[in-house]
Amino acid sequence: MKKTVYIILITCLFIGISLIVLDQLSIGKDKHAFDIPLEYSKEIIDLSEHKREDDLLFTGELETPSVLSIILQSDTRNKKTIKIVSDSKVLGKGSNEYILNVRNTSKNKQVYSTQMLGKGKYSVYLTSEKINGTLTIAYHESPVDQSIYDRFCKIDMGELNNPPEGYIEIYSVDLEGLNYIDEKVYTISFSDTKTIGLSAYTSINQGDFSLDLIGESLEIGMLDNESKICDQLEITLMAGEYQLKLNCKDADGQVYIFMKE
Repeated sequence: MKKTVYIILITCLFIGISLIVLDQLSIGKDKHAFDIPLEYSKEIIDLSEHKREDDLLFTGELETPSVLSIILQSDTRNKKTIKIVSDSKVLGKGSNEYILNVRNTSKNKQVYSTQMLGKGKYSVYLTSEKINGTLTIAYHESPVDQSIYDRFCKIDMGELNNPPEGYIEIYSVDLEGLNYIDEKVYTISFSDTKTIGLSAYTSINQGDFSLDLIGESLEIGMLDNESKICDQLEITLMAGEYQLKLNCKDADGQVYIFMKE
């Protein structure tokens, strides 16, 4: 899932989300808007060396359950596919692997993804044509407390009413039999700038489904068929009105949404 965000994210604790981030404040600057954080490891891949088909780039070993954060940037427009394969199940994905696609994200853009993995090995693969240019992959492993991992495992198993501390339920529904197109299921309004937290989970296994946070200058895809957990999305929103919009057709399962103010 990739959406464009036209707002500053002060804290981004996505689990199971990938997106393209654009920082308006950096437009016009001569340097990249997103400096790689110091705590991240970095690999720079020369795409001109040869064509790549699921080429192994690197592996990692997690001693404890962890959140794997990945930042991708490239200076070429061709499609590059990154595949991450884990010994353990990728929570919210329904399998032990997930895919990230990236084209030209130089200057003030980057692809950002976080996923929660269990203890064990993970491997990162690249598929790309031979082309002049580079791909930068920055990654960081953040160990999580076992109790947090256990909560995510419950959500992944369908026990969706397991929000973080301080979050209250604002919406839940059984998806079976619903046919929604951009259905406004919850509206958030502020007269001043405010920081909020959102968490959303779904147990969908079939049909079409998406949940998005939409505002005048904001569009974030929170959930879809492939990304079933969005936990502790903490953002600063400008004054205005924002809607949580639900799309679903021939879907099963449930969706729960929680908020913290």
